[in-house]
Amino acid sequence: MHLIISSDFEEMSGTAWEDFLFTLEKISKPVICLPSGKTPVVFLRNMRNYFSRHYNNPDWYFIGLDEWVGIGKDVKGSCRQFFDEHLFIPLRVPEERISFFNGIAEDLEKECSKAEAFINAHKGIDITVLGIGTNGHLGLNEPGSDPSLRTQIKTLSESTITAAKDYFDEPRDVHQGITLGLKSLLESGTVFLMAGGESKADIIKAVVEGPVTTGIPGSFLQGHPNCFVYLDEKAASKLS
Repeated sequence: MHLIISSDFEEMSGTAWEDFLFTLEKISKPVICLPSGKTPVVFLRNMRNYFSRHYNNPDWYFIGLDEWVGIGKDVKGSCRQFFDEHLFIPLRVPEERISFFNGIAEDLEKECSKAEAFINAHKGIDITVLGIGTNGHLGLNEPGSDPSLRTQIKTLSESTITAAKDYFDEPRDVHQGITLGLKSLLESGTVFLMAGGESKADIIKAVVEGPVTTGIPGSFLQGHPNCFVYLDEKAASKLS
């Protein structure tokens, strides 16, 4: 792991964005996996600003990290709605360059297969950007997840269910998610992990300095040969 610690969340997001852009400028038609939620908001704003100054149709391909089972793509709070708002619509990304889970599909196993087929067709994910849950989950790979498994349906932990409530305008019954598996993520060419705020300090210490264990899925990033961890001072405050 390579640690990059910034003074605050804004600086952290900007540094991660600059390194992300530098990495992808060397790759033709890169495949990118990005997280939804609060962590990447400033990062994605930097991405939009960059393309508004250069061009509006990046030659990039996007693979969805995860989605809530039972939530449609147009529902505010769905992962797809988040990316439509913050990325796909502003940048006018063609649908053929996007592979994203349909949380209300009748055949969720087929959704898993489609994601893996997209990854294989493009010869892997070039760069994955991740946030991390307070329980150490990556995507919706909750504690106890098997690092040898690929895209799958997961039962959500209580802490994830509680956190999910912040994203919806009205109460939603969310107990499962569909997510790229740990093996899929760990095979990415480069991984960026971003975390900010005091609420992430304990889990960041466990991820970076603790043992590698299924109890903390993020700890498996210790074994990735090209993993960069971007933190603000608050998230890094408990590192020794």
